[in-house]
Formats: sequence, C-alpha cells, structure tokens
Amino acid sequence: MAATCSDSTGFQTSLESETKVSIHNVNLSGIELTINVKLKNPSGGSIKVKHPFVKMIYADKTVASSQVKDANIEIPKFSEVNLEPIRIKLGFLNLATTVPALIKEYRETGKLNLVVHTITTINDSLPYTKIDNITFGGGKPA
Repeated sequence: MAATCSDSTGFQTSLESETKVSIHNVNLSGIELTINVKLKNPSGGSIKVKHPFVKMIYADKTVASSQVKDANIEIPKFSEVNLEPIRIKLGFLNLATTVPALIKEYRETGKLNLVVHTITTINDSLPYTKIDNITFGGGKPA
C-alpha cells in the first residue's frame, strides 16, 4: 500500500513500506519475533513519519504488538530508511489462553499464519496502515 499527501506548498509526497517478520528465538516460554520495517519515499519531497506501531493478529484477535514510540523519522526525497529491528515476544501460555486455535494450527501444520498491521502517520496528519499476511514455519507438523 502506498499513501500520498500534499505538503503546504502543494507538493505531493508518498510513502511505501516493506515489513518482514522472522523468528528470532524459540525457548520454553515462547517465541521472539523480529520485525524489520523499511520505509520508502519514492517522491521528490522529504517526509516525516512517526515510528511505526506493529501489531500481529490471528482470527481477528491481537496476539502481540510493539511499543508505541513518539519518534519522528525523516525520509529524504527518493530515499528509503531501514528501521532498527522491532522485537515482539509471544508467550506460549498467553497464546494458549487467548488464541488456542493458533497453537492447534501450528501443531497440525508446522506453520503460523498471522496478519501484520504496520501503522504510522505521515507529516503528523495522514494516517498510514499497511496489512501483510505472513506465514512462519517450515510446514512440518510439530
């Protein structure tokens, strides 16, 4: 998804994002995911973007989310910025009580299918949300 807005001079700016999620660590208490977000500005004007908020959803329930940060990220014209990786922990006990179907699906298929929302604001005025369907795991029953 791309968002386009105009600045005070009428110049149009755009934002595109690329979100990749990987399993960072698995231990007895749960899974730690790493979310890498790349923000892209394919337009001729620089833009200011709030640090993205990321949430993971399974069957219309929020499974986990990142912390909210009040930080601005400047993206120069025709440029892209790779953010520091965002880490989110998914505790097995929490998953088992809030979304038991997710654990069942993982045991049966060896995969986790989540919807990832990347949410931010462009130039303090234009809301931006990108939704990605992401599958984890090797596909072998656990």
